[in-house]
Formats: sequence, structure tokens, C-alpha cells
Amino acid sequence: MLHISLVPKARNVNVFLTTDDRLLRLATRISAQLRVRVENPLTWLKEVIENESANDLESD
Repeated sequence: MLHISLVPKARNVNVFLTTDDRLLRLATRISAQLRVRVENPLTWLKEVIENESANDLESD
């Protein structure tokens, strides 16, 4: 858990990516207490791609 607690000290960090399932479950339970989103890298990348595609459609 120490590595999540250090993330807010870094500037411009919005998301912490991890493949650690135990850490992801814990972060989900305590998300209100965290200052950063904790996501699985594949889930996060899918969201980013979907958002970019939606933005491309809006700009057409």
C-alpha cells in the first residue's frame, strides 16, 4: 500500500496503474480515501481509446 500513498506526492498524477488484483480490490474498497484512481492497465487503456474515439466522432 505504500506505493499508492506516494503517488499523490508526484505532480500531475491522475491514475495509478497496477496488475496486482489484490491491490485493485483494496483500492476499490477505499477509493473515497485515495487521491488517485487505481486501475488495471488494460481497463484504463480501453477507456482512453474509447474516449478518444468519442472525441473524434464529435469533432467531425
